[in-house]
Amino acid sequence: MSDILGHDQAMQRFLRGMRENSLHHAWLLYGPQGIGKATLARAMAAAYLCEKSQKGVNAGPACGHCHTCHMLAAESHPDFLYVERELDRQGKKKRDISVEQARKLLSFLSLCGAESMRRVVLLNEAALLNKHAANALLKGLEEPQPGSLLLIVCDDIMRLPATMRSRCMLERLAPLAEEECARVLQDMGLVGEALVLGNDLAAGRPGSVASLQDEEITVALLQWRQLTRDLAQSNIGAIQDWLFANISRVPHHLISGVVLKELYEHMQRPAVFAAYDVLMDAAWALAAWPERVARHSLRAGPALLAHMLGLRIALRDMHSTS
Repeated sequence: MSDILGHDQAMQRFLRGMRENSLHHAWLLYGPQGIGKATLARAMAAAYLCEKSQKGVNAGPACGHCHTCHMLAAESHPDFLYVERELDRQGKKKRDISVEQARKLLSFLSLCGAESMRRVVLLNEAALLNKHAANALLKGLEEPQPGSLLLIVCDDIMRLPATMRSRCMLERLAPLAEEECARVLQDMGLVGEALVLGNDLAAGRPGSVASLQDEEITVALLQWRQLTRDLAQSNIGAIQDWLFANISRVPHHLISGVVLKELYEHMQRPAVFAAYDVLMDAAWALAAWPERVARHSLRAGPALLAHMLGLRIALRDMHSTS
């Protein structure tokens, strides 16, 4: 169960449903991004499709050795479909999951399995279903086909229609405990400064810092942390140079995370309410920056630089009044 560290109870509920022949046809796994929801869903799919579980020999985790398990590991199982946002012509992910994808998903679940009577669809990024796709998906949830299993992974459950939520087995997943998160980061191969930085930024969400496996990103973020450590006295020119060189390759949530981690220390210090409120507003704006860039096609560099200037002013005002 090491692959689903922190979510053993959810997996056990799924396996109990298999053993008792009472498995719900649609599971909605939801919780913060980066906590391993898709990893858990894959483990569930593997257990459901495993030859031993289908023969009644082992209604438990996938054996990892049968032909079915090997096909699933090689991404070649004909009865498993993974769905997420498609890529556009520039190789970037589209804004949402389309109705065409939802219809393809339903068509797949309605077919007879190639290897058995079981078919599984793992729908990732479900919060990004557009309105038409979500409505199309409801039909499959209302009229499940025998042997079909739909595993839905979602970061923000409230963005799904209530009618969809009501037709699923809801499984809320929480961030990992500190020790569990550290183990996952080590299993990911993070060592030295990358591991320390990962532990600082992950907050129980190891998947959110997976990019630290790239040494260049780790080095860039360490430089960023040094530049922004004392933001009130920071060199804005150096910050602008860093943004120009790194904004397109370093994940935006990690860029803001480094700064917010440092700001948290400032927010623990005594300050007059007015100065504190200004700093809080500036911090909230920075926290919202990654999503605003993604959703509204903002120019990431200039927008972030404006936030950094706002934070710098707020910190200076706070220091002068404390």
